[in-house]
Amino acid sequence: MNFLKTLILPLCLICGMTMVAGCNQNDLGPNAEYINTKNTEYLVLLNKTHPSGASYCPPDLTKLDGSLTLYGKEIELRLYAAKAAEAMVKELHAQGYTDIVVTSGYRSYSYQQSLFNTYIEQEKAAHPTWTDAQVRDLVLTYSAAPGTSEHHTGNAIDLISTNYVSLDETFAQNPAYEWLQQNAHRFGFILRYPKDKTHITGYSYEPWHYRFVGADAATEIHERGLTLEEYLGILD
Repeated sequence: MNFLKTLILPLCLICGMTMVAGCNQNDLGPNAEYINTKNTEYLVLLNKTHPSGASYCPPDLTKLDGSLTLYGKEIELRLYAAKAAEAMVKELHAQGYTDIVVTSGYRSYSYQQSLFNTYIEQEKAAHPTWTDAQVRDLVLTYSAAPGTSEHHTGNAIDLISTNYVSLDETFAQNPAYEWLQQNAHRFGFILRYPKDKTHITGYSYEPWHYRFVGADAATEIHERGLTLEEYLGILD
């Protein structure tokens, strides 16, 4: 299925979903209207079998507050995702997890192409006897090919600790991870690539990667232990 065909979900699909009420959303202040969005564009599926085009650029890209990003670097997300991400990271800091910041958001097609090629070259150097196909298959387990990265939607973030600036599974050992497991859905985010769902998502476990879908969808996904693919009923 083409990425653009999944951009706006049929209303009958949305109406047929049973929404589970989440935690009290009234304490989210001015960001509540963004976090509680009903806009189905934020449910867009982008993965290995539902790619985007090279020319796609999400609308309303918004810069995140630099105090919430790694080294204050410029990171963009779609407007509602940006507001929700800022609210979530500020709450993390308020709860004492002040080392957690956003290290990645929107990525253009060309940036993802460059990143993917870099990983290919690194793996070739590490495995000089491997074929190109073997190297590519390995890279595809942890990096998205251009057009298949969720970061291209402008709805995904990578979180990182300023005490350990590498993206790997040790993020799950940070105390903030447990807080995220219990609270990310309140801010409309889901852990996109769970440890026990790699056969569905097609990607290795990424405890640092969170996707904005809106609080209603995030709460149901959280409560039922689903992936976005399962929630949408798109498993091809």
